[in-house]
Amino acid sequence: MKSARLSLIALALGTACTSMAFAADASAPKTRDQVRAELAEAQRNGSLIADGQTGATYRELNPGRYNTTMPTPSGKTRMQVQAELQQAWARGELVADGQTGATYRDLAPHRYGTTESSMAQHTMPAMAMGEQATQRQ
Repeated sequence: MKSARLSLIALALGTACTSMAFAADASAPKTRDQVRAELAEAQRNGSLIADGQTGATYRELNPGRYNTTMPTPSGKTRMQVQAELQQAWARGELVADGQTGATYRDLAPHRYGTTESSMAQHTMPAMAMGEQATQRQ
């Protein structure tokens, strides 16, 4: 009788200790209210998966509907950016093949030299036309 009582007490203490440890565990099951709150937040920020085949989220499919951080201005003028683009084009640094990431210089190194005359030869057609339009005005 005494051994049964000790066994019962030991079992009760063991159960109490494991239940306390389980309650402190981060992987413990969530309450319904917690799950509902997480669902509402995921709906608000668009992080729910919209397309099961691709795994795209609603935010990726409809970026205008969800708050996104606005890009910070670079501090460069339009003319500075256009000049940088023209220089990159002249040096062959623009990506020619989106799948491999190869630049124009990688694909045709003989077309791109390091002298200023080679830079003048390889101007972007749209850029040259844009400069002509601004010169006329």
